[in-house]
Amino acid sequence: MKYSVHSVLMPDDVAKRRQPHPKDGVISDEQLQNFDNRYIFYDVFVNSDKGELVAIGPPALNLKSYVKNLQVFVNGKQRKYSLADYPEQKVSILRLRLPRQEQYDVVLKFPDFEREISLKDEFVASGKKVLTAISKNNDVAWVNDWVEHYRTNYAIDEVYIYDNGSSNLEELESCVGDKANIIKWPFPFGPTAKRFSSFAQPVALNHCLRRFARGGVLFNFDIDELLVSNAESVMENVSRDGVVYFESHNVPYVNPGKSDYSFRDFKYRCPERKKTARKFVCDADANFLISPHNTWVKKNYLFWNRLKRNKLDGLVDEKSYFLHFLGITTNWQPDLQKLKEVTTEDLVEDQSHIRMMSVAG
Repeated sequence: MKYSVHSVLMPDDVAKRRQPHPKDGVISDEQLQNFDNRYIFYDVFVNSDKGELVAIGPPALNLKSYVKNLQVFVNGKQRKYSLADYPEQKVSILRLRLPRQEQYDVVLKFPDFEREISLKDEFVASGKKVLTAISKNNDVAWVNDWVEHYRTNYAIDEVYIYDNGSSNLEELESCVGDKANIIKWPFPFGPTAKRFSSFAQPVALNHCLRRFARGGVLFNFDIDELLVSNAESVMENVSRDGVVYFESHNVPYVNPGKSDYSFRDFKYRCPERKKTARKFVCDADANFLISPHNTWVKKNYLFWNRLKRNKLDGLVDEKSYFLHFLGITTNWQPDLQKLKEVTTEDLVEDQSHIRMMSVAG
């Protein structure tokens, strides 16, 4: 495990707590157990090539005025910073300019606690093709096949898997540790079906965008999703427009006849194309913020600036798609019935992913 994160957590004796986003309405006590009410930042790191310190975490929401009273000291000197809170995108970002040094002793002073962090000038090569996803307890064979699919067919340089507290982490590291960077990301995932109060995945995506993908291209596909496209056309679209979106076909659970199945064991998909929950490949520097299904750029207007979502017009690759394998799941959302067995009636055969995997041997 090459990279680690430096999180900032409010101590037990600090009474303040983050509240869920009001747009999500009533959240049950059971679901609140998965809500992050205490972390301020998930990671603090140095972008040495840009000469800045970055802290990234969930949106402050009701804690905004509290967090804005933060004082930041680097190597004993207080530094001015900018702090932007984006509740709609479920992320907050602190940035400050830094002279290049070998060691950064950072002190974050909040009104009633402080956090000390020692950072080194950690080099991360820019300009690479990066694949990323958040994962928890997925079968290591699935993860391995997923990595191989993208590395082989899209010339991916680096894979970053944000592990959300898997019980099989040691096995995962043993299996794919030489092919992927596994980032420990043990933060509360968030209440299911509550769009604005789940932070672990969107913060992971934006963390990867800023820490690992800068100067390069980011592929955003979950462990149960395989892109079926031409690598050259993907890069042409990204070079031209900064981002390309893909729609999907569901691959239902047709009983594979064995328990140790993987992507190759599913050959039938739904004929209809899903036009929601799109995924994308994007130029990391051309996009200011991303979410699991959308990207935003920052537009400057005279004395103010704002985020603008990239509209889908002309950005969807109509000739390509990704396959969403319902059977590749830990079934952590049983209400979705992803493991409901179906017959091949009304499905169409599609072995495109198998042919692409055959290239990998």
